[in-house]
Amino acid sequence: MADKPHNKDAREAEAFPSIAEALSRLKGGLRLSDAEKLELTGEWLQTLVNQASDYIFVKDRDSKFVIANTKVAFDLGRKDVVELQGMSDLDLHLPEIGESLFAIEQQIMESKSPMIDFEECILLPTHERRWFSSSKYPIFDDAGNVVGLIGIARDITQRKQAELLQKGQNEVLHQIVEGISLTQVLEKLILTIEDQLNGISGSVMLVDETGEHMLSGAAPSLPKSYLEQVDGIEIGPEVGSCGTAIYSGKVVIVADIFDSPLWSPYLGIMEQYDMRSCWSVPFFGKDGRVLGTFGFYTQSVRSPSDDELKVAVEAAQLASIAVERDQAENRIRYLAHHDALTGLPNRQEFKNKLEQKVAVSQKTGEPVAVVFVDLDNFKIVNDSFGHAVGDQVLTIVADRIMKAHNYAHEAVRFGGDEFVLIVSGQSAHAPELTEFMDHLRSEVTKTISIDGFSFHVTCSIGAAIYPEAADDAAELLRNADSAMFAAKAAGRDQCVIHEGAVISVPVNRLTLVEEMRRAVDNGGFFLEYQPQYDLHSGRIVGAEALLRWNNERLGRMMPGDFIELAEETGVIVPIGRWVLNEACRQNKVWQDAGLSPITVGVNVSARQFRDVSLISDVCAALDSSKLPAKFLELEVTESMLIHNAAQAVQLMGEFRRIGVKLAIDDFGTGYSSLIALKSFPLTRLKIDRSFIRDLDYDESDRCIARAIISLGRELGLNVVAEGVETAKQQAFLISCRCETVQGFHFGRPMSADKFGKLLGMTLTPLNAHFAS
Repeated sequence: MADKPHNKDAREAEAFPSIAEALSRLKGGLRLSDAEKLELTGEWLQTLVNQASDYIFVKDRDSKFVIANTKVAFDLGRKDVVELQGMSDLDLHLPEIGESLFAIEQQIMESKSPMIDFEECILLPTHERRWFSSSKYPIFDDAGNVVGLIGIARDITQRKQAELLQKGQNEVLHQIVEGISLTQVLEKLILTIEDQLNGISGSVMLVDETGEHMLSGAAPSLPKSYLEQVDGIEIGPEVGSCGTAIYSGKVVIVADIFDSPLWSPYLGIMEQYDMRSCWSVPFFGKDGRVLGTFGFYTQSVRSPSDDELKVAVEAAQLASIAVERDQAENRIRYLAHHDALTGLPNRQEFKNKLEQKVAVSQKTGEPVAVVFVDLDNFKIVNDSFGHAVGDQVLTIVADRIMKAHNYAHEAVRFGGDEFVLIVSGQSAHAPELTEFMDHLRSEVTKTISIDGFSFHVTCSIGAAIYPEAADDAAELLRNADSAMFAAKAAGRDQCVIHEGAVISVPVNRLTLVEEMRRAVDNGGFFLEYQPQYDLHSGRIVGAEALLRWNNERLGRMMPGDFIELAEETGVIVPIGRWVLNEACRQNKVWQDAGLSPITVGVNVSARQFRDVSLISDVCAALDSSKLPAKFLELEVTESMLIHNAAQAVQLMGEFRRIGVKLAIDDFGTGYSSLIALKSFPLTRLKIDRSFIRDLDYDESDRCIARAIISLGRELGLNVVAEGVETAKQQAFLISCRCETVQGFHFGRPMSADKFGKLLGMTLTPLNAHFAS
């Protein structure tokens, strides 16, 4: 008898009897001939194996089927198991697949060692790719010679596809983080899908800025000449599979391109290529707009399987994330130089252009004027009609300002309801400028009609002329601003040109600024705290410190009432310093009272972030309170980080060395560059409440929230969902493995005393919220 192998697998093979031996025992010990050992024709045995949902088969020494169950036969396109007898995988599969299966089985029989729970992949006649977890054991005769093998294979296709899709999603997200171009990201996505589905070529078509035409986004496996011919085709109800899918917003499946009215206008193009079917799945942005479509082409006439259609839908969702992020990146590049609401150039762009105009004026002697236009009592519009109408009013005013001079002058939106123009040449002389300002005021104050409401807004206009009223661009800007305030002080709805005299700023703004300064010293400001819960344990793990002001004249004021003015005047720096000290002090008080240590988050304003004393302010707050640095978290916005990424990385690195935690607030709204985000030493991402608010019914918001949470995990960051207000939102976030939540569903902002009592009551999980 030949020696049998003595490794672990061999021992398992010895313990696994051959089917011939099993038959011999069941037949009362009758000895079978060698020929009978592989015949295995018992009807009872065939009936038994046919009941199994797994593949069960026996093959001879040449890897030819001797017996198999009906599951194997039917999947391989045979009507009966008898048709498989005498056939090998070389006869049943494409060469590449058949040769791989054959080689593995021959190796098993030559080594006399089984292979257990290894993965195999085959392509069925239906073009479906199937993955199996297979175990194959050699069959020995009495002399120890291998006469065949027995195999059992369990279908793991769904699990494998899920793994590959997850892997592909992670790779695409990583590419986005790395700042890879949209084309490369989409090509990676398509190639990942093509690798899973045999005989399929993928493509992504995008909607252009007008929403009327298709553009080729990526199609690495399709002929370039074909893409050139379809690029720019107008979208419509019968424009192939992709154009129709974009138009209708629905999945379009065409099994035969040459027998479909949707493709009839393009048959002349399609005759040049070997493509017979096309299935297209549209994908959408957060606002519901169709961004593009993910399409599959095949060389055969057929419709997709359920698995293929599922993969296409998953791919379309990934494409939407990549495309929306790319559009956001493009938008931030635009916003770097323009106002988002009106489309006018922004302050930085304005400053550069003003300096250029002044430089030209110095050479030519022609005057340059700066004109400030500020709407009067604009807060009344917002309070009366809401901010949405207020934004429409600003857009209308911007349009009127530009049309008042027929787009001849540079104009910007300088602030909330403030616009500034550069007027040069003959129009900048005092008489012409006065006439222009009166005309401008007249145009702005015309009747505005929105949603059935008709009303007027007035404006105060101030101007200054270079070189009469200023020595440089900066002074020219300041003096024009002063003239505008003088117009307001004169009763509003006025025009004033700076004539060189000192113009006093209206006392109301100055008074409010001084009151803020006094409030820092006399206790006018106070903090409220909103709890943050760990979704897994139900414990309070943190709180966000929120600023409030008890103004002696105006009563309780929220940040929206004064923060913008504090930013403009620099008062935000001492206010922010007070907030840091108070938040650290209060947190240490809670700890000293024996309450569970938590992290308190403090918002850092843009002006503070640029202030050189911020690091020393934080260190001083920690030292004076004796609070360990790990219990303080600074929250910064996306826009603050991207304006000067290099400075932000350096500053944040110093905070991390101290031990202070760092969170990016309102993530998803600031159009940050993800390549920059990767560089920031953050500890947490806070998903903006705008993505949480509609989770109950908005699939786009769910996709974005899920993607941000997944991205946070990939970057090793804790993810906080802000604005959670319902149990359904909570359940969805749990399903996405979001770690931390904050919102009215768990607790509103509250006083320090009330928060301390709540913290003391929740040393164990908050069953009221987490029992479900």
